[in-house]
Amino acid sequence: MNKASPEPSNSEDGYVDWTELETWVEQARSGDEEAFGRVVQALHGRVYAVAYRYMGNADDAREVTQMTWVKAWQKLGTYRQQARFYTWIYRIAANAAMDHLRKAGRRRESEYLDALDHSNPPEVAASLRANQDRPDQLLMRKERLEAFESALGKLKEEHRMILVLRELEGMSYQEIAEVMKCRAGTVMSRLFYARKAIQKELKELL
Repeated sequence: MNKASPEPSNSEDGYVDWTELETWVEQARSGDEEAFGRVVQALHGRVYAVAYRYMGNADDAREVTQMTWVKAWQKLGTYRQQARFYTWIYRIAANAAMDHLRKAGRRRESEYLDALDHSNPPEVAASLRANQDRPDQLLMRKERLEAFESALGKLKEEHRMILVLRELEGMSYQEIAEVMKCRAGTVMSRLFYARKAIQKELKELL
C-alpha cells in the first residue's frame, strides 16, 4: 500500500470560512450540487486527514474519503444546524473508516490508539509497538481494540469530539471552539478530562 503523506487541503491554506460553509451546506440541502462541490473542496483536506489517521495509508484513506462524501450527500437531508457541519461530517468519516477496517479484517490498534491519543504514557506506546506483529498476540490485539473503542464510546460526545479534533487533526483550541460552538477555555477543560479518561482505560487494558 502507498504510505505517502496525507493530501493537502483543497481550500487555500487550509482556511475554512465556517459561516460561508454553512450557507453552501444549506444550498446543498436544497439539491444544489454545485454548492455541495464547494463544501467538498473546502473540507476535503480535513476529511482526508481523518481517514488517513484511521487507515494509516493513502490508498485506503482516499477510498474512505470518497465513501464519506457519498454518504454525506445521501444523508444531507438529516443534517441539523444545531451542530457544526464539520462535526457532522467528521462522524460520517470516522464511521466510514471503522467500517472499512472491519471489512478489511485489519486491527491496527497501535496506530489507531496513537492517532487518537498522543498523550499515551511511553511504556504503553512501547508495549503496543513491541507486540503488534506477534502471531500469538492477534486475539489480544482484537480484544484490546474492541475495548478501546468501547472506552471511546463511554466518553461524553463533546469530550470524544474534542479529543479527536485536537489529537488526531491537530486543530487549535480556537478552531475547535468555533467548530463546537463553545469557548476555548471549555475546550481545554473538556480535553483534560477526555485525556484522563482514555489514559485510565488504557492502563486497565494493558
